[in-house]
Amino acid sequence: MAQRILCIESDLPFRARVRRLLESDGFAVDEASSGLAGIQRALNLPPDLVIVDVHLPDIDGVEIASRLKQEKALADVPFLALGDAAAEHDLALAAGADAFLARPVDDARLLAEVHAVLGGQRERLPEAGERAGLRALSAAMVNHLEHALEDARGWEERCLERDRLGRIFIGNLAHELRTALTPMSGYLKILSSDKLGPLSAQQQRILESIQGATGRLTRVVENLSDFATLQSSDAALFPADVDPDALADEVVADLRPAIREARLHVAVQKAGGGPISADPRKLRQALANVVGNAVKFSPHGGEVLVEVQRDARAVRFAVSDQGPGIVPQEQKQVFEPFSHAAGKDDRAKHPGSGLGLPVARRIVEAHGGTISLESPPRAQSEGVRRQFTGSKFVLEIPLQAAAG
Repeated sequence: MAQRILCIESDLPFRARVRRLLESDGFAVDEASSGLAGIQRALNLPPDLVIVDVHLPDIDGVEIASRLKQEKALADVPFLALGDAAAEHDLALAAGADAFLARPVDDARLLAEVHAVLGGQRERLPEAGERAGLRALSAAMVNHLEHALEDARGWEERCLERDRLGRIFIGNLAHELRTALTPMSGYLKILSSDKLGPLSAQQQRILESIQGATGRLTRVVENLSDFATLQSSDAALFPADVDPDALADEVVADLRPAIREARLHVAVQKAGGGPISADPRKLRQALANVVGNAVKFSPHGGEVLVEVQRDARAVRFAVSDQGPGIVPQEQKQVFEPFSHAAGKDDRAKHPGSGLGLPVARRIVEAHGGTISLESPPRAQSEGVRRQFTGSKFVLEIPLQAAAG
């Protein structure tokens, strides 16, 4: 079997030249154009020899030698370093290279050095030279790390600024959309009230369809607005008395057009106990996002259960469905912005803004609460005959935090 040589070199023409030279001599050649790619290639398929350029765009070749020599499978693999100056010779050998060639290097010299290194020839530094080389290597690594940290800080600052500008854009977009939606919703209510005259049955169905679409668009706009504001540390809640049972009824009533369209049965199981202190609009938005999600992913003719649970510590809204569920490896991802988790079949691939559940999480957390997911539910609700085998989301609002 031909001996394998890994060439880590960013210069494409030189890399191609090395490949032609070595393959013509019977070697198998692997390539990498960067230090990180070279490390990965060496770890995945250990070579018989590594030819590495000292100067790479991401990691210096001497650092690659130092890194890979720590691997048991690569500890005895020889490294031939290529540098632009003889002054780099001691640094490369101190890092773990076994031979060094200063550029420019001709084909005959390179091929002879490859055979010599594969044959067991090794360069060794005197003790004083090795100590000096190690000091130079340490200084080079610190300098490299310093520049990497500076680059990371620069990227972090740019990401924070881009995130800030993104929130401003989303907030402005939500404002413009809301400005247009407000009169539309008002006129639709006037039409549905018969104040401008009675509507025929066909006109009423058309009006209900438009109202349903307007409601969905309104929820998207509210999600955009809440996503922008809840990202900021100064996002404020405006608490008032909220009846959890009435809130659940109102959310289901708002979603009635989508529920009818999907021929679903949505049941609300109430807890009683009177009002709590919470932000009415935001809490309603959070619950609507979760219930709307259950309606969206439920099969036609299925059931959704909205349970209001209460104890001395918290109020919980548990929403269970009979949809396809969410695969375990993506259950945490559903609460991240703009994500669309894959379900257990293709029915789960519905388009959407990817903000409903993340906004619900932020609203609940702003109240000091938590949101959790079970898919499938670990236990079925008491007193309910139907089995809910899809997903169960639980929004928990602590009473003390909500009252503060």
